Amino acid sequence: METPMTEWNNDRLDELNGRVKEGFAEVDRRFAEVDRRFAEVDKRFDKVEARFEQVASRDEVGELRAEMRHLHKRFDHLYYLIVVTVVGIAGSLLASNV
Repeated sequence: METPMTEWNNDRLDELNGRVKEGFAEVDRRFAEVDRRFAEVDKRFDKVEARFEQVASRDEVGELRAEMRHLHKRFDHLYYLIVVTVVGIAGSLLASNV
C-alpha cells in the first residue's frame, strides 16, 4: 500500500493544474456540442411551428373545434346520466334500509 501524500511539491501541483485545465477543456467541448444540438432542436421546432401555422390557417381546424364542442356536450350528458343513476341507486338503497 502506498503511503499517503502529506506534502505537495511543485511538480505535483503543476500536474494537478494541467489535469484540471484538461478537464475544463473537455467540459467546454461538451457544452459546445450541447449548444450545437440545441440549435438543431430549435430548427426542428421552427419547422413544426411553420407546419402548425399552415394547418391552423385551414378551415379544418374550425370543423375540428366544432366536433370537439359537440363531443364535450355528449360527455357532459353522459356524466349527468351517471350522476343521476348513482344518486338514484344510493337513494333507493338508503330508503330500503330505513
